[in-house]
Amino acid sequence: MKVDIWSPMPPTPSGIAHYVDMLFGCGLDPFDVSFHTDADAKPRDGALQVYQLGNNPHHEFLYEAANERPGIIEIHDFSLHHLVTEMTLARNDSPSYVKMLEASAGTTGRLYAMRRLNGHFHSRLEFDLPLLEDLVRRSPHIIVHSKWARERVRMMCHDANVSLIPHFSMQPGDVGLDPDQRDSLRKKYKIKPDEIVIVCAGFVTEPKRIPWILRALEACQKAGQRNFRLIISGEVQNPQFLDPLRQLPDASKVTVTGFAGEHQFNELCLLADVMPVLRWPSVGESSGVAMRALGFGAEVVALAYKSFTDLPAPYVDFVSLTSEEQIIEDLTNIFMSKLASPPRDQDARAEQIEQIASTYSLAASRTAYKDLFLSLSPQTEKDEHVFEAH
Repeated sequence: MKVDIWSPMPPTPSGIAHYVDMLFGCGLDPFDVSFHTDADAKPRDGALQVYQLGNNPHHEFLYEAANERPGIIEIHDFSLHHLVTEMTLARNDSPSYVKMLEASAGTTGRLYAMRRLNGHFHSRLEFDLPLLEDLVRRSPHIIVHSKWARERVRMMCHDANVSLIPHFSMQPGDVGLDPDQRDSLRKKYKIKPDEIVIVCAGFVTEPKRIPWILRALEACQKAGQRNFRLIISGEVQNPQFLDPLRQLPDASKVTVTGFAGEHQFNELCLLADVMPVLRWPSVGESSGVAMRALGFGAEVVALAYKSFTDLPAPYVDFVSLTSEEQIIEDLTNIFMSKLASPPRDQDARAEQIEQIASTYSLAASRTAYKDLFLSLSPQTEKDEHVFEAH
């Protein structure tokens, strides 16, 4: 039984490449898995074609392949509009842009395209018009990672065959770390015994909303709560995103590491007591950072928005998507509550790690893909293997 997986792979700097490598890089018994990573790839006879759709130029080759030869699509980002823009308007090809919007959204899509070409454009358009509709209608099966994405697929095509496989969560042992290393990591990063460690990980971009976090922690400091260490880890796209640092009464409580490699990222996930995940706007992607944090025993603060509402509630503080000032006030209250108590002990973290692993482990995700591919394989009797979507 053959499976062709169309996706960028490491070392391509892509979260989807890492996701696919972790799940399928060592194979998936009993399947013969082949990775198609560029435009020259050819599908194998009799193989399931699985397209890992993402919203950046690394996925252009497989977007074109999925349109040419429909197969199973796995939706990681619930909009491909940014990708389509790069493939068309960025290359001065406005006719193709109009054609692709019309193929996905009919007359509405064509009107949006014409308005943009005439100078009427807002960046939210690329979030609100996903350009997935045509692929969804023609795909024999669709894989998503959240309930929100599943409902959006069914709004596009009510009889679509869609399966929900949640984003996996790795545990410290999966990357060669031991939860008992936290004490040594706190010493390595010079964390004081009473300090709550708050980690923001990943590229520092506008949608990560670092200024909201800094303003909330400024309010905490002004209220007398300074027992935290904020670690901002990731390449800073624009120094202006860190401007609120100047307003902190004690900026020494903030460490900016710059780019972090995979090992340091894993260390910081284990070190963290709290990891905020405040991406807005979002194309509905599931958060690999949030799932890694939860699997390593950290608590998460997230917006109650799109796919993030699927994060396991016992270990997540949700913030409603209201006004910016209200969000900052809500973040302040959450941080104040956490700073009023000592860091959680190792037993509490171990219980969380065990609970997350019971549902979201890498092994559980691999089993879900195996069962699904068996049910869809042309060489398998359909009544022998039935995949039950969550």
